[in-house]
Amino acid sequence: MVATDEMARPELHVEGRDDFHVLRELLARHGLATGATSPDPRSPRFGVADGVERLLDAIDVAVRAAGDRPVGFVLDADLSLSSRWQAVCDRVREVGMAPPEDPPAEGYIDVAEDYKATVGVWLMPDNQREGKLEDFLCNLIAEGDALIGHAGEATAKATEIDMRFADGDEPKAILHTWLAWQNRPGCPYGTAVRAKYFDHNAEVAQRFVDWFKRLYGIE
Repeated sequence: MVATDEMARPELHVEGRDDFHVLRELLARHGLATGATSPDPRSPRFGVADGVERLLDAIDVAVRAAGDRPVGFVLDADLSLSSRWQAVCDRVREVGMAPPEDPPAEGYIDVAEDYKATVGVWLMPDNQREGKLEDFLCNLIAEGDALIGHAGEATAKATEIDMRFADGDEPKAILHTWLAWQNRPGCPYGTAVRAKYFDHNAEVAQRFVDWFKRLYGIE
């Protein structure tokens, strides 16, 4: 059971367990503990929605319940950035907000005046492109890494032979192939972030961390 002081924290809602582990470890790499691991009451606890539709459906209730606490949502743009942003806009308009036509590159943050809640949205990978968590992580691989290119070629070749993954999952296949060739082959995403396989100071990672700090008022 979550302690009362933990329940009083602001929230950061994500699509699934991979998102939770990646973002928790990425924030930790920047010295930002989350939830019960942080003594700072401004630091949010995570809510894991188990799917994008459930996360979208949770926006209305989460904003209304937030009170004067910030609440954030991280979800994949997937195959259409504009469609996913429109789905987000439909939800935040229901709580009286007026989002811009396009998602801001630095991440969306505004106030739901009727509920006094600061609301933030980040669309993976970078608020500007179609994609998902795996595209975000691929952008944290060091420039010039020889294996990521080879992983892409190997995945393309495997696709020609017998494609078994779903449309849109090529970045996931490439990333898992690349992870299979690391010091700890095939480790989970969050473990790989903690093990420094990814560059936590990459530009898009820094943009996400800046969005997080602005949303939760953490310096």
